[in-house]
Amino acid sequence: MLLNFEFADAYLTPRGMIVQDDGLTFQPLLLGFVNVYKSDSFVNDVTLVGGVWNDFATEPVSRQAPFGSEPKTHWVEIDAIAGVSLTLMKQLKLDMTYSVFNMQILDIPTSQNLEVKLTLDDSPWLKQFSLRPYFMFWAELSEKATAARVPYNVFLGEPGPGEGFYFELGVTPGYTFSKYQIRLEAPLRVLLPDSNFYGEYYGPSSTVGLYELGVKGSVPLKFIAPGYGNWNFHVGFRFQDFIDENLQGMQQFNAPGKAVSDITQVYGGIGIFF
Repeated sequence: MLLNFEFADAYLTPRGMIVQDDGLTFQPLLLGFVNVYKSDSFVNDVTLVGGVWNDFATEPVSRQAPFGSEPKTHWVEIDAIAGVSLTLMKQLKLDMTYSVFNMQILDIPTSQNLEVKLTLDDSPWLKQFSLRPYFMFWAELSEKATAARVPYNVFLGEPGPGEGFYFELGVTPGYTFSKYQIRLEAPLRVLLPDSNFYGEYYGPSSTVGLYELGVKGSVPLKFIAPGYGNWNFHVGFRFQDFIDENLQGMQQFNAPGKAVSDITQVYGGIGIFF
């Protein structure tokens, strides 16, 4: 079981939605793991995963549109997560995850989504240094995970784009300082959307939707007895650059209230693995 409690100076989604940028946001995650298969063959491990994620804000957000209207709530979102994780040839990890985003704000409809991610664990070859490159496919199954339909609804009275998808390429270079038990990472990723994902209200869809880079440090909390789980503390910084002008423009319906071309986020948290 994994319990991760994270806080940040903004609620920024991996898809570039700036949901909240005033005050602090708190995001607890609870995941359960059930191993159903182990082997030394091509498929080494099969684990079922299920859990729930929440977001709470110190500054309340409007329950209904437009942003800033009353009534407001501190509970922003609750997501259900279910999936399966496979280890292949000991170094490849294939994660398939179904998620339901249930927003408590701005009349945003509940969306269902699918993520398929393939990650290479190169640490057995590179030892303390690793790159961990990955490739991901992410798709909206029903409703939107972005505000892409909002300008169409507000300004044109039209339904807007249908469900979309994107590909993502990323790498997480990292180095572990064994003496101090500190790990430093510098994640980098690029999001490549289809034309429906962000829509084309503000202009033609861009091949690159956004890119993100950052730095993260983590350290185990060894002073906590193992009987209470394995604890770690992490802190990090990320920068997202919005390349697609549709992603930039739709931010006027989110927390910024205007078109935004980039954003930075500072975050930290505690993870506990039982």
